[in-house]
Amino acid sequence: MCNLFNSLKNSALAALACRRAVAAVEFAMYAPLLALIMVGVFDFGLYINQANSLDKSLRVGAMLAARSSLPLSNDTKATIDNLVKTGTIDGTGDFLVPGWSENSATLQVGDSDVSTGGTTYTVITVTASVPYIPMFSGFLQSVGFSSFTMTAVHEQAFIGD
Repeated sequence: MCNLFNSLKNSALAALACRRAVAAVEFAMYAPLLALIMVGVFDFGLYINQANSLDKSLRVGAMLAARSSLPLSNDTKATIDNLVKTGTIDGTGDFLVPGWSENSATLQVGDSDVSTGGTTYTVITVTASVPYIPMFSGFLQSVGFSSFTMTAVHEQAFIGD
């Protein structure tokens, strides 16, 4: 009985002294945390990419509106709408930002007069509000965020045609 106890004690001490699997155990402990951080980084990168695409498309739409005749005709507004949303004049392309497919997405084109130094200028304003569609939709909800809406505004001085 004493030999059995000593044998178990020596085996237990040998197992505690063995460091061969320590790295694997530590990796198994930290892997879920690393995966969570990676998912967050990927989703944040996608958000930045979509926000950048939205901003660039608004800039192009505002430039087209600034070079058109005022007041903007319905055909010109439809062309601006297509250009901002799809990057094509006829609207046949895919949406540049996936959130344009949602019903809550809005796009507004307007003009206003701004006076400075005794001179009045016409400024074209293009405003958009687009829901962000995440890569991992369940991830944001699991950490307490229900949804994001990207809002962007671009102003361009009226040049005329």
